[in-house]
Amino acid sequence: MPELKPLTVEVAQEENILQVLTHPPLRSSQSLQWQGIYVQQHHQPAWETPEYCYTQHMILVHHSKQLVQAERVLDGRRQREYLGDGNIVIVPATVAHQVSWNQENTFTLLFLEPNHLAQVAYESMNVARVELIPQFASLDPLIYQLGRALQSEMKSQGSGSRLFVDSLTTALSIHLLRHYAVRQQPLQPYSGGLPHRKLQQAIDYIQAYLAQDLSLEAIASTVEMSRYYFARLFKQSMGISPYQYVLQQRVERAKALLRNSSLSITEIAYQIGFADQSQLTVQFRKFTGMTPLDYRRQL
Repeated sequence: MPELKPLTVEVAQEENILQVLTHPPLRSSQSLQWQGIYVQQHHQPAWETPEYCYTQHMILVHHSKQLVQAERVLDGRRQREYLGDGNIVIVPATVAHQVSWNQENTFTLLFLEPNHLAQVAYESMNVARVELIPQFASLDPLIYQLGRALQSEMKSQGSGSRLFVDSLTTALSIHLLRHYAVRQQPLQPYSGGLPHRKLQQAIDYIQAYLAQDLSLEAIASTVEMSRYYFARLFKQSMGISPYQYVLQQRVERAKALLRNSSLSITEIAYQIGFADQSQLTVQFRKFTGMTPLDYRRQL
């Protein structure tokens, strides 16, 4: 008999995950139009998957408070595991994978597009070809925190979060390239910051579209740079990341509207690019030490 090939699964459509798991995800980022990454939050019963491979790189982040016993076959190697909160697993695209576990299991799946990872590798390390190393269950605090942050953004429906998600996706990509790639390369040194003209172009674009859901790609394209290169040089020039700069400028615009208009705080939040009053209040307090309402009262 011919050898059976692993089931190939494309997860761009949420329902395709049912080829591997019994239940659909509790949440997914499918409708949020994030670039380069797709996230699913799961709670699944005890199960044994078929042998399969994804067309994306999969990073699995476990959240189970109790240890879950599992048996995993990854790229032809078998291992028994005890999965708890914080364990991560890396399954590169097209690598065969099969796993079974003995009780209810809670986890987040991060699917990273190979083309996105390859682009970051080329921009940051001048590497043309990327090959990730399959990784059985282990602890990686940074991937765990990035996964939780992406899960939190997905839960909030990603309103006004594209720039933040772009930053998280880039950080995840760089970490994978530095620690889980076959050829681990140092980052290319970039120094000197952005030329003044390009910096001003980027700032003008941010100011013009501050109320919109800005993306790192859109800002970088304005100055004809790659996302990674632009983000590094912008931070060297300004001392903060593009995402932090956008938040800072939104708070500054909120202060002006609180001083010079009778708009409600909710109306101000929508007008400057926050999803709701709560998001504005959280960021306003971070930058000023007070709430928008307290700020307006003291005027």
